[in-house]
Amino acid sequence: MKKIVITAFSAFLILSFISCGSKPAPEETKEPEAPVVTEEEVVEEVEEIIETVDNTLALQSIDGARNLAVESGAEDAAADLLKSVDDLYAQIKAKSDEGKDVSKEATDIANRYSAIAAYVKAKDAKQKIDDTDLISFAQSIYDEGNSAYSELEAMFANPDVTGEQLLEKSTKAYTCFNSVLIIAYKQIAKDERSDAFVEKRNADSVKAGVAQKEKYDEAVELFKKGDSLYSMQSLEKSYESYKASKEIFAALYLDVSEKRAAAQKAIDEAKKRVAESAALANEADLNSPITEKVEGIEEEDAVLLEEETFADPSQAEADLPENLEEPSLKEQIENTANNLSDGIENLNKELNDVLNSGDAKWKK
Repeated sequence: MKKIVITAFSAFLILSFISCGSKPAPEETKEPEAPVVTEEEVVEEVEEIIETVDNTLALQSIDGARNLAVESGAEDAAADLLKSVDDLYAQIKAKSDEGKDVSKEATDIANRYSAIAAYVKAKDAKQKIDDTDLISFAQSIYDEGNSAYSELEAMFANPDVTGEQLLEKSTKAYTCFNSVLIIAYKQIAKDERSDAFVEKRNADSVKAGVAQKEKYDEAVELFKKGDSLYSMQSLEKSYESYKASKEIFAALYLDVSEKRAAAQKAIDEAKKRVAESAALANEADLNSPITEKVEGIEEEDAVLLEEETFADPSQAEADLPENLEEPSLKEQIENTANNLSDGIENLNKELNDVLNSGDAKWKK
């Protein structure tokens, strides 16, 4: 019995070992393969993810520069140049419609429009100088501007020249020509003021302030306006005011002088007739003296009219300074700078600010 138990236990152990040894081997696992992605699929996915660039500010900056060119008269004075830039503008608009960033192109186009605006202003200034023979007031500055102007016209025909280069050259040409006008009109305005003051004195000599007060006051106000414009360095307008004042004072002097001469002639003739009448009356009095009081004939010392009082004519004369008060150097620099810029530099700064802010927005 004991032998049977041992034998059975041994068989159990053998079966246990066999069972453990026959356990199936684990299955091999394969790493998942990465999906194959083509270049075209990547591009499509990226295009779906990337947001469309907003070029609104860039295009607005161009529109502002173009408006400046149009306001300067470019549609008439530089129609071909304006059209060539309009064609470039149309191209970048098409790119913008596709969602592409056109900030760099926008800066160049805006500069080109601004250059056209400055070119037209330079052209007008040059024409005014040439037509009025003002070159001699600042010959060297005129020559410098004329050189820049000639170079600019050649640059417009060169497709490799940038908008920035065109703007720099056109601004130089305009600045030079405008400087000539400022120098010339400053002297001309002062000379015209002196002439106007002389004519005022002539008008005062015939009491024009009493005879024709309304026109006299108009001339005075124009003279004062000229002084005000001169102090602000608006020299051409100042000259025009002095000129208008001078012409009115001169016309008043001639008109009042003629009327005074006519009146004096009439007075002299009346005195002559009175003297003749008095001579006849004396002769009649000697031949037939009146011894009794006659109704309607007053005594010799009778007061027929109350004594009238008249205002002093000199009080009607306007008190205007003979010498022109020059603005301080600081005021001249500030006012001249404001006149020279004429919006060009301010526009460029505005364009750059807009484009820079746009770049920052697009990069976000």
